[in-house]
Amino acid sequence: MKKDKQEKNNKKIGIRLVCGVLAVFWMILIFMFSAQPADESSEISGRVSYRIVSGLDRVLQMEKSRGELELAAEKIEFPVRKMAHMCEYAVLSLLFLALFYTGDAGEGSRLLGRQYVYSFLLTAVYAATDEFHQLFVPGRAGRVLDVFTDSAGALIALFLAGFFIKMINKSSNRKR
Repeated sequence: MKKDKQEKNNKKIGIRLVCGVLAVFWMILIFMFSAQPADESSEISGRVSYRIVSGLDRVLQMEKSRGELELAAEKIEFPVRKMAHMCEYAVLSLLFLALFYTGDAGEGSRLLGRQYVYSFLLTAVYAATDEFHQLFVPGRAGRVLDVFTDSAGALIALFLAGFFIKMINKSSNRKR
């Protein structure tokens, strides 16, 4: 019995270690994206936006000209950038949640709620420090609104994770 409990603890520690390392690597990746000068970052966003509209053009067989595709790409570049930010921070919040989450249903919802709060707060703080970092990057600016956008991505991801975890727990309790 003791050996099973020790193995379970070792597995949790291993999972937490992996999630912690992944979270650090993800934060480094976010930092590197934020360290790009505005021109370089905009060029990447423009290419991504162009790929999206040209892919849709092919799928929907609209046969738009290159100029029309470029204009459409310009129109969606801003929302594409914001969605990318939200997704970056959604992933970070889920990595933090996995780091804190123990998977023990017997712990009670109070502790489980703390895990979500800690994950959200760490993500929001990192978003704020990242925006501060951008104040020192040529052509970039640190914006409070971007912190809110990044934090919204984290909040949505954590809400969805909580919903799916609750559904999985309900399903597994029915099978018992």
